[in-house]
Amino acid sequence: MLTNTGCILATRPTQASFAYISNQGENSVSVINTSINRVIKTIAVGTAPVGVAVSSTLHRAYISNVESQDISIINTQNHMVIGTIKVHGSPVGLALSPDSKTLYVADWFTNRILAINTHHTEIVRELIIADAPAGLVVSPDNHLLYVANRDSNDVAIIDTATLTIKQRIAVGKHPYGIALSTSGTWLALVNVQDDSVSLINTNNQVQQQFKVGFHPYCVAFSLDDKTLYITNTQDDSVTVIDVATTKTIATIGVGNTPEGISLDHEYAYVANWGSSNVSVIDLRTNKVVATIKTGEKSRAFGQFILH
Repeated sequence: MLTNTGCILATRPTQASFAYISNQGENSVSVINTSINRVIKTIAVGTAPVGVAVSSTLHRAYISNVESQDISIINTQNHMVIGTIKVHGSPVGLALSPDSKTLYVADWFTNRILAINTHHTEIVRELIIADAPAGLVVSPDNHLLYVANRDSNDVAIIDTATLTIKQRIAVGKHPYGIALSTSGTWLALVNVQDDSVSLINTNNQVQQQFKVGFHPYCVAFSLDDKTLYITNTQDDSVTVIDVATTKTIATIGVGNTPEGISLDHEYAYVANWGSSNVSVIDLRTNKVVATIKTGEKSRAFGQFILH
């Protein structure tokens, strides 16, 4: 049952997790308690926040602020900003290594990848990569970093030990959001100008491309690796894809200009930039079951759910 604001009345039986939603239009982060689907705090961060990465090990959420050229560090136990990392560039995409020891940053305008030690943030490695790096994700074994390079139309595979490029794979036009399956076998990324998704087998680099909605932005795997969820910014929808067949299972209407998407075991959370809210999708039915008002111009680019 829903209230007229879209909040679920009944609490979920699972342990609470939190979604950290960057609001680019008001320089804030909305913290959603996913057990009650309600914003419990709004946190002021830097200017024009976009990217999000979270760590249950460190009890931290990292937020990239494009215009203030820095990264806000949030303590997830009290939802307070406890530090700022200056980047001197334009940080967009963020990703944490599985061991939470390294924060990877895609610097959009200076075409760099930064590797920041999360315990000693003054220790930074740097790689000049390609044109307009955006989404990035680390392999489960911590050996590889995958980066979608929007204006180079490729994905770079980087050795995390040496921070050197091992391989580049050509994809569609303007790759942006990227995701890796839990097993690490499947890499998915959206091709914004082709209205498509590239699905790459990481064992042999065989690539499939298939159409989704208009101007896809972000992609996420279900935790069992069987399903893909893609946000489509220009037709206000989420496309659901069966990974085994690459066939469309469902098309779900959400808020205006959906961008970031993250999944837990039961629900997908979609940040809607145009309507400044979050749509909650029940993964069993592929139906929107709640709408949560957040801050102005919500983006939440990256993995933003902390379990």
